[in-house]
Parts: sequence; C-alpha cells; structure tokens
Amino acid sequence: MPAERIARRGHAAIHSSILMSSTSTTKPAAAAVTTKAKPANRDAKGRPIAVDEDVSTVHPYPLTAKERENAVNRLTGRKVTPFQFQVYDLCAQIPKGKISTYKHISDALSSSSRAVGQALKINPFAPLPVPCHRVLDSKLYIGGFMGQWGEGEKVDNKRAKLYHEGVMMDNSDHVAAHVRDSVIFRDFKVTKETPTETAKTA
Repeated sequence: MPAERIARRGHAAIHSSILMSSTSTTKPAAAAVTTKAKPANRDAKGRPIAVDEDVSTVHPYPLTAKERENAVNRLTGRKVTPFQFQVYDLCAQIPKGKISTYKHISDALSSSSRAVGQALKINPFAPLPVPCHRVLDSKLYIGGFMGQWGEGEKVDNKRAKLYHEGVMMDNSDHVAAHVRDSVIFRDFKVTKETPTETAKTA
C-alpha cells in the first residue's frame, strides 16, 4: 500500500477520535442542568399555590365491623383491608392544626413506616375524616402525598392544606423549629375496635 494512502487513513482516524472525544465531554454538562431542583410552589406573599386546598370535605366512614367487611376503596376499587382501617383510625385522631409522622403511627400499630405510608397513599377518606395531609416523615419534612414524594402538584396540595390549618413550615418544607413541640401529635389510642396487626395484612 502506498505510503501516502496510509498517511491519509492515519489522519482520518485521528480526526474521528477527536470528534468522539469532543462529543462525549459535552453530555455531562447538559445532564447537570436538568437535575436542578425546583423551588416550592408559592405566591409572591409566600403562600402555597395548589390545585386542591380542600380541608373540609367529609366522606362517609365505615365504623362497624359489618360496614367494614365489604368496604371498597373508591380510589382503587379494591376492598379496604383491616390493617388499612387501623391506619385510618389512628390518622383520624390527629386534630386540625397538628401533625404526626408515619413512624408515630407505625409504632402505635407495631408495624412499619413504609406500611403506614402505603395505606395512606390510597386513603379514600381524605381530607376528612382521615386527614393524611397531617402526616409527615420522621424528620418533620413534608414527605409524600397520594403517591408523590418531595415535590409536585400533589405535594403542593399537601403544603397548602397544612398552611390553611395553621401549620407553619420553613423554606425547606420542614415544620418550623419554633412550633415543633406544640404541633406534634403522639397520643394515639388503639382500641379493641382497632386491634394491632402486622404489616403483612396491608
């Protein structure tokens, strides 16, 4: 093969290598831009903006064993389990203007925070009599709402509901430090009508 042809192929290979290297170095920068977190959705006065701010609608709630035996979740079309009713019974005890945590409820039921969260994610009795928007994570962070965690339209709704009930949150979506001791609700009552069961029944 003539030396001139070999030299041309060598230059072409080098040129191709430089192009590939240049292209690969620009991708991480583009990805980094898209991962920037969005600020909480608030108006000019710092009030949460939401699609659903309702904290007053009351849904019928089965109380007797017979009513609960065939109770169907309007969100899933499936029967509400005994464990889910245990979670809802305790959540219903959290007063307006107070909050509790997934852990406080799970400790009362000898269950797990994850199991409690899964039950509240499909709570068909919100906002009342089962106000699951009043349940936060163990660090008093706003946590999740209706299957969404941290940020998004559903979490915006949760933030607004808490705001309208007088629960003060800081800019990082945690309960404001100076009111924490006064708003945390822990005094759950587990009665014979809500016997503790393991999370396996969820």
